[in-house]
Parts: sequence; C-alpha cells; structure tokens
Amino acid sequence: MAEIEHYVDPDKKDHPRFHEVASYKLKVLPASVQLQGKTELLEIAVGEAVEKKIIDNQTLAYFLVRVHMFLVKIGINPDRVRFRQHMKNEMAHYACDCWDAEIHTSYGWKECVGCADRSAYDLTVHSNKTGEKLVVRERLPEPLVEEKLQLEINKKVFGPRFKKDAKILEEHLAALDQSTLEQLKKAHDETGKFSVTVNGQPFDITKDLLTSFEKATITTHSKSSVELL
Repeated sequence: MAEIEHYVDPDKKDHPRFHEVASYKLKVLPASVQLQGKTELLEIAVGEAVEKKIIDNQTLAYFLVRVHMFLVKIGINPDRVRFRQHMKNEMAHYACDCWDAEIHTSYGWKECVGCADRSAYDLTVHSNKTGEKLVVRERLPEPLVEEKLQLEINKKVFGPRFKKDAKILEEHLAALDQSTLEQLKKAHDETGKFSVTVNGQPFDITKDLLTSFEKATITTHSKSSVELL
C-alpha cells in the first residue's frame, strides 16, 4: 500500500503541470451515468472533463492521470482500467469529489486505487485532538482586509462560571463562522444573551461573559491550504 497527501489552495485547485496532461484521455464512469442505471464508459481528455466539471478540479484530474500512467507502466492492460466516480450516497462525508481506479478482473471490476478531494478533514481531526494548528499557509500577493465579527470572552468571569466546561466552550466559540456569529449577535443585542450547544449540552452566554462582540477590521497576509488525497 502507498499513500500520497497533496496540499492545495482551497480557492484555486489548479495544478502547475496540468497542461502536460490536459489532452490525456481516461475512460471514466461518472456518477451521472450511474444514476441512470448505466455503465457505459466515457473516454474523455481530462482537460475537457475538468472544463465540464465531470472531474471537480485540475489537481484531482492530474493525479488520476498519474495513477493511470502508473498502472499501465506496471503492466495493467489499459483496456481493463476505468475510473468510477463515487455517487453522493457513497461519498465520504469529508470528500467533495472521489474517483476509484478499477481494474476488470475475472471477478469483475475491482477498486485498486482511490483518489479523493478530502478538504481539510484529516488535519482538522488531528488539530482537534492535539490542540495544535496543522495548516500550510501561503502568503497573499496583497493583504486581504475584511470587516469581521469578533467575539472576546471575559476570562475572569468565564472560567469560574463554566469551570470544567470552560475550555471546550471557549474553543467552540472561537471556531464559529461569520454566519453563525451574525445570528448570535442578533440575539445578543436583542436579549442580552445567546445560547450555544456543545456536545449536546446547552450553554447561555450572557453579556457579562464577554468583553466585546463587535465588528473589527482584520488584515490577513496569508491563507491556509487544504488537503487533497
């Protein structure tokens, strides 16, 4: 067994060497064909497949080509190789696109290689367990200036109030996205508190537990990459 983890810009999943393989043709079985109860293979250049969004992005397509090249090089008959796309009801919860390289054997089509855009799932799990940030960061050509809601807790009150739950609750609040913060801010302004649920337990966050809950100007000089496996 072997495994490759390749990291990409989450906003631009292009590959610098994609032009080298764009005309390379693969025999693919897209999810859309399988949903029709059909198994007819589509032979298509990966450049066209990415353009038509049959394959989600350049980087994923590039590695599908490399997998095919490897299988052929070690002696697999290319006429017995296909790439089958996972349908939504079998797609792993962490994947946005996934393809299996399958070989036709005396037992039928059998998966031998899996290629998935895994987003940042693995690193997120590791980070949650270890408390360490495991990200690859890329410096932006120009700083990104945004107005974002910032929630800061009053640790002098927060810790004594929630005791053993304080740390996990603080981490939960720090991880909230802007959309959720907007909703909580509305409740905070209207009623003087908002509620969150962590591990099935509800918590009321009152005004005295916060030092601020306002919009601030955030300047970002770099961004993190995600994992494509």
